[in-house]
Amino acid sequence: MKKFLSLALAVLMLAVMLPITALAAEPSGSIERAAITHDNRILKNAVSVDLKNVNFESSVQVQLYSDETLLTTATLNTDKLEAGSYPYLTCCIATQTADEYWSLTPWTPKDNIVPNKAVLFVDGHEQDTKTFALDADEWAALPGTVRPSSGSIVIIPDRTEDTPKTEPEKNPTTGANDMVAAAVALMAVSALGMAVLTRKK
Repeated sequence: MKKFLSLALAVLMLAVMLPITALAAEPSGSIERAAITHDNRILKNAVSVDLKNVNFESSVQVQLYSDETLLTTATLNTDKLEAGSYPYLTCCIATQTADEYWSLTPWTPKDNIVPNKAVLFVDGHEQDTKTFALDADEWAALPGTVRPSSGSIVIIPDRTEDTPKTEPEKNPTTGANDMVAAAVALMAVSALGMAVLTRKK
């Protein structure tokens, strides 16, 4: 009887622990905050996204947005940080050289496009979204942001050249050309007359 009770108790304990184990293995995580990285009050070249209670088996990704525009995706380098559970984790999204722990999809940080949203994915599942407000002047001053406003100078040509012409334009030098032609004809006639007079002599 005691053996049976012990066996039943062991099975019951195992049955209770199974859901807890399964729950612990599920991907999880949340975004605590996002801010421009400082070091002794000096601006660094990154936005830090602080993550909390991250549990993953294969991947952690943070997407950085400006409103609805996806700027870049940061992916945790699992060669540097193995899968597991972490109470705190900081995603470093650099504006110049990428952090060795976080690889980035190609992007051009622009001084007038300020990030304001981050989305966390753990093992391919969306876990959390966080909106935030960065100081626009600090963002523009970060090393790596393109100035001025990543804009190119557009030269607009003079549109008067495209105005349709309703009637043919007159050559302003036509009168002068006619005068020159008349003078040449007069000289030719004079030369011919002199030639005729010379022959008569």
